[in-house]
Amino acid sequence: MAALFTLVQLPYAPGNFYPDSTEYLTQVYGMVGDSPAEGRDKAIRAFCDQYRNKSLVLDPVGYKPKAGAKAAKNCVKRLHAQDAQGPGTRYGPAITRGASIPSTRYEDIFLSRRGVAVLYLPGVVILGPRAGMWLTALFWTLLGGVLVFLLLRRLGTSPGVAVLGQVLYLILPMRKWTMAPLSEGITLGLLMTCLLGAVYLLTGDRKRGLWLLAAGFGVGLFVKYSQFLLFAAAMAGILAIVWLVQRRRAEAPAPGLTLTLGAAVAAAAAMFLFSKLFGWPGTADTMQDLLTEHFRQPDVADPFGGWLNTNIDFWRIWLAEQLQEPFLLVAWAAGAWGVFRFHRPAGYVLLATLLAGLANQVGHPNVSQGDRIYTAAWLLTVYGVPLLVHTFRKPEPPATEPVTQLIPIQARRSPDSVPTTAPVA
Repeated sequence: MAALFTLVQLPYAPGNFYPDSTEYLTQVYGMVGDSPAEGRDKAIRAFCDQYRNKSLVLDPVGYKPKAGAKAAKNCVKRLHAQDAQGPGTRYGPAITRGASIPSTRYEDIFLSRRGVAVLYLPGVVILGPRAGMWLTALFWTLLGGVLVFLLLRRLGTSPGVAVLGQVLYLILPMRKWTMAPLSEGITLGLLMTCLLGAVYLLTGDRKRGLWLLAAGFGVGLFVKYSQFLLFAAAMAGILAIVWLVQRRRAEAPAPGLTLTLGAAVAAAAAMFLFSKLFGWPGTADTMQDLLTEHFRQPDVADPFGGWLNTNIDFWRIWLAEQLQEPFLLVAWAAGAWGVFRFHRPAGYVLLATLLAGLANQVGHPNVSQGDRIYTAAWLLTVYGVPLLVHTFRKPEPPATEPVTQLIPIQARRSPDSVPTTAPVA
C-alpha cells in the first residue's frame, strides 16, 4: 500500500511550496547555524524555485523554460525587496505571494511550532529544502496510514477492514494537506498516536497506552499546541459523557475509562499551562490575526464581536456550500454511524477528532482555507466507515466442527438411557 501510494505521488513531486512552508524552513536553517539573513535568502529561493514549474507559469502560448526561469528570478527580486519591511522580526517579513506581512506577532505563531522545523530538519539537510520537506511529508502521511491500520486492528476488525481505513486516509481530500510541506501531516500523525494510545488504555494495555499518549501530546505541544489542546479537551468531554452515562445506569466503568479520562484532562491542562509559560500566542492573538489581515491593520476594539460575526457569516456560507455538494456531510454521518453502532468507549473516543476539527475551524473561520483547518475532522470518517463495515459483517463460520459433533453419541446420552449389566456373581 505504501509503495503504491508513493508511486502515485511521484509525478507531482515535490509539489507546491506554500508561504507557510518558508516559515518552517527559515527555522530549519537557523537550527543548522545559518544567520537569519542567510536562512531567509535560502527560503526565498526554495519558494521561488517552484515558479520554474510549468503548472505555475501562466503562459497562454505555452510553457517555455526561459519563462519559468524569469518568473523565479522576478519572485526572488520581489521578496528580497521586502527584506527591510519587518523591523523587529527574526527572519524578516513573512514570505507571501502578494503583500508582505511585517509583523512580529505573526512570526511568533510559527516560532511556537519549533517541533515542525525539528522534524523537517533531517530531510532538508540531506536532500535539500523542497525534496527534503516533500519526503518528510510523505513519511508522515504513510505513517498515518499505518497508525489507522493498527488502531482498527486493536478494535477487533479484520485485516481487510483495517486496510480499508488505511486506504481512506490516503485518498480522502485531506491527503492534499498531509502531503503538503506544512504542519498538517505531522499534526494528524501525532493526533492518531494519541488516539491509538487512548484505545490501548481503553482495551486493557495501560503501559503502551500511556507511553503513546505521552509521546503524542508531548511532541504535539511543540508542533501545534492549540490543536492538541482542543483535541485533549474534546477527548475529555467525550469520555466524561460516557463515564456519566455508565454511572447513571449503575454500570461499572469500562476498563481504563477513568484513567484515560484523567490523562486527557491532564494533557489539556498541560497544554494550556505550557503555552502561558512560554508566552505563545493565544485566543486573543488568533482573533486579531483573523480580523486585521494577519496584523497588517491596527487591532480591532472588539475582537470577540468581530470573531463572532465572522463565524456567523462563515458557517452560513459553509453550510450552503456543503448542502450543494454534501459529500463531506455524508462522510461524517457514515463515520459517526459506524462509531455508534460499534458502541464501545474505545470507539466513542474517535468522536473527539470531529469535535477538535470543528473547534479549530470555529477559532479560524477562514473561508479560503476551511478544508485545511478542519482536517482532523476527516479522521472520524477514516475510522468510522471501517467500523461500520465491521458491524455489518456476518460472523465467519468456525474453522472446525463444533466440539459437540466430535463427542461420541454414546457419551452424550443421559445416564438413564445407558443400559446396565447385571453384576457377576
